[in-house]
Amino acid sequence: MEWLSTYAGEPLSRVPFVTSIVLVMMLPQSEAARPYAVLVGHASACIAGFAALYLAGAGGAASAVGVGLAGFFMLLLRAPHPPAGIDAFLVAGNDLPLRWSLSPVLAGCILLVAFAQAWRRGERVLLLKLDAGEE
Repeated sequence: MEWLSTYAGEPLSRVPFVTSIVLVMMLPQSEAARPYAVLVGHASACIAGFAALYLAGAGGAASAVGVGLAGFFMLLLRAPHPPAGIDAFLVAGNDLPLRWSLSPVLAGCILLVAFAQAWRRGERVLLLKLDAGEE
């Protein structure tokens, strides 16, 4: 995520994946950790944040509305990924540009999902080798 921050020209504090990483890696079987939930959750939260920003202007009230809308959109789309709510908060509170949704958000989602999938495959291969008595 630090590389993504540098590549996107964004401060690390505006790359919103800390809690997404924890959720996806620690509770991979949960509904909220599914690739669909990660991708659609973050996308819908960005949309919610921009809707709140355009309706109310930048600030704390817009951030609160954006987070509420993000939760509603995620439930409506059956893509519960609570950590994505930070996207709406950041967009509406900091008047972020639309390109922020692509990089770092979309790019970060794709990287996170790809990393988690590769990690799971690696775990399965390692477990198969251990079960077979290989080292």
